[in-house]
Amino acid sequence: MIKKIYRHFMTDPLYQNSIYIMASTFILAILGFVFWIFIAKLYDVETVGIATTLISIMTLISSFSLLGLNVGLIRYLPKSSVRNETITSSFILATLSTILITSAFFFGLNIFSPKLLFLQKNYFYFVSFSIFMIGATFNILIESIFMAYRAASNILLKNTVLSILKLCFPFFFISFGSYGIFTATALATLLSVIISCGILVFRYNYKPALVFNTTAVKVMAFFSGGNYIAGFLSQAPTLILPLLIINYLHSATAAYYYVDAMILNLLVIIPLATTQSLLTEGSYNSALLREHTIKTVKIIFLLLIPAILIIFFFGNILLNFFGKTYEAEAFAFLKIISVSAIFMAISLIGNAILKIRHQIKTLIVMSLLSFIFGLGFPYLFIPHGLAGVGWGWLLGQCILAIAYLFMLRKEVASVRN
Repeated sequence: MIKKIYRHFMTDPLYQNSIYIMASTFILAILGFVFWIFIAKLYDVETVGIATTLISIMTLISSFSLLGLNVGLIRYLPKSSVRNETITSSFILATLSTILITSAFFFGLNIFSPKLLFLQKNYFYFVSFSIFMIGATFNILIESIFMAYRAASNILLKNTVLSILKLCFPFFFISFGSYGIFTATALATLLSVIISCGILVFRYNYKPALVFNTTAVKVMAFFSGGNYIAGFLSQAPTLILPLLIINYLHSATAAYYYVDAMILNLLVIIPLATTQSLLTEGSYNSALLREHTIKTVKIIFLLLIPAILIIFFFGNILLNFFGKTYEAEAFAFLKIISVSAIFMAISLIGNAILKIRHQIKTLIVMSLLSFIFGLGFPYLFIPHGLAGVGWGWLLGQCILAIAYLFMLRKEVASVRN
């Protein structure tokens, strides 16, 4: 019986890749908790708050620099006749956009976040920060390439290496304070990217060459461009919120937010991994969308509901590992946002279906709503502290999920049947 279940899950590409992505992100999250527990014991809360803001900015810049190429690769690479040139062209475009956006951010710090102006003190910060941003952008692109190859097991390997390296590096950069914490994370990401590039070369016959294939890029242009706008709008609230919190509340509050956001990401692993696999399988055969959607809904809610209940009732135990202050200040916020994972799952399913159907204009509209609700409501409630941010986030995700259900009501009806 067990062997039969195992064969069923590990021979179905959707289930197989979902499991590998969940496992890889789970390892990233668990070892990430160990990393931040260690950091919380070494540094004061204000220093940790600044470091978490830097990491959020790294994620924001890399997401902004991708130009939607990560989703375009998943959609078009499986059937491409010029895979090597498509991959190389994506790397070149992403590098140029990352350098441009990083430079704009760096020299506009007095506008974006005055508390990070220390980054302008010397060239070392600028050069290292720029290299780290390129590594973070490539990290996302490489995961998309592995997904397009139906080879998510390599993502598991990459994230395991990244997590182990991240645990080792704080010892070397402890004297750099908040930038040292950021460097430990960013350097681990960069080295895991280099290892992943080696896997692409030796296992998947990728041949790097300074060649830009305009045709390959044009094929992905509309789809990638639409997803670029949609993806950035969707992700922006979670990445901008730390800046709002550190500017309007306190550096310590940013640290509490970041730890809770890590736990929420642990919950969102389930729908995120499964909907990524749904997009991959839909790219291979969109005729089986209904069947794949049913599988996706089943695996998400079978795993997500128990996970939410565990975090809601016992999340304070997790927070206690970071210290009594984190448990006292962050548990109420954690309970509120953990419930939002249900609504986020619904939105992620709807998002994947729109991508498979190539309904890019609708995708952009929904992502704009995600940006407005995900950032607008928390901003309105920010005067009420971190708990207010949580209630605003939950309200925004609930309204967005209802909007997705209304828009995809025919798809929902087919799943019920």
